[in-house]
Amino acid sequence: MKKIMFFLAVLISISQFSYAQISGASALMVLDEIDSKVSTQMQSIDNLVTNGIGNGGNMLLSITNRLRKDINETIGNTDKVLRENQLLVFNQVRNLAEEFNTAIAEHIESVDLISVRISQTAQDLIFRKAEPNVFQFITGKFIRDYSKDYTLKIKGNNFSRSDKVYISINNKKIEPVERNFQEMIFKIDSADIKDSGENNFYARASILFEWRKGLFNKRMTTEEPFIISITPLNIGVATFFYEQEFPEKQYQNPIEYTCESHVGGSGIGGGVRRNSTVFNLLPTNGRFIDPASVNVLAFFRRYGGGHVFNTITEQQIAGRLTSESQNRRFGGGGSATLKFSYREFEIVYKAKKSVSEKNQITSVNPFVLIMPDPVDNRRPNLNYVSILTFDNKELKIVPSQSNKYFSLSINPSTDDVVLSWKRGG
Repeated sequence: MKKIMFFLAVLISISQFSYAQISGASALMVLDEIDSKVSTQMQSIDNLVTNGIGNGGNMLLSITNRLRKDINETIGNTDKVLRENQLLVFNQVRNLAEEFNTAIAEHIESVDLISVRISQTAQDLIFRKAEPNVFQFITGKFIRDYSKDYTLKIKGNNFSRSDKVYISINNKKIEPVERNFQEMIFKIDSADIKDSGENNFYARASILFEWRKGLFNKRMTTEEPFIISITPLNIGVATFFYEQEFPEKQYQNPIEYTCESHVGGSGIGGGVRRNSTVFNLLPTNGRFIDPASVNVLAFFRRYGGGHVFNTITEQQIAGRLTSESQNRRFGGGGSATLKFSYREFEIVYKAKKSVSEKNQITSVNPFVLIMPDPVDNRRPNLNYVSILTFDNKELKIVPSQSNKYFSLSINPSTDDVVLSWKRGG
């Protein structure tokens, strides 16, 4: 805790007095914090958006490494204040690191410009003019289990003074495939790139220059450490949230209907007299009839008769009620009564929210979510996509809004959703 409080006090004092004196011990602590922050940025999904993060990040690490070495070789980890040229470099690298981190968080499109400024600063702040110096890293992308190799280009000066130049990674030496006095290109096989451990998405390596100094050709070695950002093939997990309207029957209260039929008595000749009453019911207000709801509540007949339902559909209830007289001379008149109920319903459409399974996504190939078929011409509607990236960023991708990482498109014919990585440069 004391160490943290001390560091905060150092930062506050530096921010208030940009060119105030600062001790070697405090400066080294700040440089370590800058390295830690920049290294973290280079392990994030942002590194896939633009190569400027790898370019600028490695150049910042190069400058802090040179300054750290210069401080250790002069005033050391002590209370002695930085020399004038050291303080100049310290203030510049601190400001550039702040701009670099802010740009990644807020304006990632400006990272490339800041990367160029960092390279220019490195060129202006040469510590030792005689030895080989790197001014610019031009990095590529390396995707685990996909990329076959990693290409790195460096620019600088005094490269021709080196007897040997090579990259040291995992105890292996890799020489440049192209080289001249101010530019070199290295190609590292994927088998030689291994991350630094669990949940670390980078590999550490160094460029070593073996050169000679002075009249006596004293053998010297200059080391330029750098980081290879390693992006996993599966960059995240996507969950799709969508909704679709489905039909739902909304029932009305039961409707009761009563039908009656009457017939006069038999004459002197006797026999049965019959009479029928036809009923024909249609739904009201654009609704439908529920055929399963038709229920006979009561049926009464005097002497004889009966009822029949000829039609029971969603559009109609139709039938006949028959009454009969008494079957004898001068028999009594007959009657029949039928009472039944039924229910009407209307179709309403209600949106139902749905969530897809969790889907692995890559930056290499787009992911296609097959959406459900339309129901009664009601098509599914995508609300948003939730993505948890490999570096634990939580992203919400909305169809109507631009996103710096992903693009969403919807097939107008099938409604299928295509989630694609926006390829950075």
